[in-house]
Amino acid sequence: MDAGKLLLYAGYVISVCIFLCGIMVVGGILLPLYIPQKFRIMFGVVLILYGIYRFITLRLKLRQKNEESRYL
Repeated sequence: MDAGKLLLYAGYVISVCIFLCGIMVVGGILLPLYIPQKFRIMFGVVLILYGIYRFITLRLKLRQKNEESRYL
């Protein structure tokens, strides 16, 4: 397995972990209860959106790389 595929899979794992951490923050599992609920929800939503963003950018880069290699 080459390093590119390894980094790609690591990127997918990291994006899923960030997404799941966001869900756990919104659910109140990761942050203590004395932190205000509005802050927990805001921080959790940011993590969820960042996880989705990383996943989408990885997919777009992979698609672009495949299209470029097709024409070479």
